[in-house]
Amino acid sequence: MTESFAFYVSVLRKYFTQYCTEKLAEINVTYGQLFILIFVGKKETCSPKEISLALKLDAGHLNRTLSKLIENGLLKQKKSTKDKRANIISLTPKGREAFEMSHNLFWEWDSVILNPLSDNEKQNLMELMKKIAFSEDGRF
Repeated sequence: MTESFAFYVSVLRKYFTQYCTEKLAEINVTYGQLFILIFVGKKETCSPKEISLALKLDAGHLNRTLSKLIENGLLKQKKSTKDKRANIISLTPKGREAFEMSHNLFWEWDSVILNPLSDNEKQNLMELMKKIAFSEDGRF
């Protein structure tokens, strides 16, 4: 092996980011907004604090990104009925469409990038990646 595992992970991340950036530009969404859209779409409703904790985003960055997504008509924000100081974030109909497209990007990219592999190789790779991703050894 001439390069480290981290090198190959970095290369694949770069390819994934480029792929997503091109596809997301069609719906006026940035790569930085992608994971927020997906998180909100999966949760249906959530608070900015939940997003911040789950995605490990600082409040300032998150608030700017949420403002942009609201401005672009992808998210809506309303006051919580339980706590008037808290806001609840959810997708708009336009945001739901963007969520579906964004969520599908992962499967589309997998199909493209894994195309050179046989079905058996794909299965083996996915099993190994899952083992690595969910082991306690690699976490900091």
